[in-house]
Amino acid sequence: MRRASSRLLAGGLAIAIVALASTMYQNKVQRDFSARTAFALGSVVRTGAFLGKTRHSHSEWFCWVEYQFSPEGGAPRKNWGMWPDACDLKRETQVSIQYVVGNPDTNRPAGGGPSIPALLWWFVAGVMMVIGVLRRGSEETDG
Repeated sequence: MRRASSRLLAGGLAIAIVALASTMYQNKVQRDFSARTAFALGSVVRTGAFLGKTRHSHSEWFCWVEYQFSPEGGAPRKNWGMWPDACDLKRETQVSIQYVVGNPDTNRPAGGGPSIPALLWWFVAGVMMVIGVLRRGSEETDG
């Protein structure tokens, strides 16, 4: 039984590492887009989902979109991003792209961003660790 609590603690630690990476990424994106930004129309190249439709689920999760756009007075750019609305888009559909004026390579679909908030990752990691610690404590008192 001691294995189960160790696995819960290890899983909680792994999810905490994902939470830290997600938090750092979101802070970087917030810093990048704190500069002056502009919008341009882009076109969808292709879309997809990391978890697609299955027999039991008729919806897609963690949608992404690949797009291309031309910033004002600049060369065409191609990029991709996570975007909840991406699963419903068709090829060649026009989408609004937000980009940093000083660095158009820093861009995203307007309203795009990570599908799962970092706080959710922290919550899951905390719950797993608490359960692991409680389970380990009960194993020590029983045995």
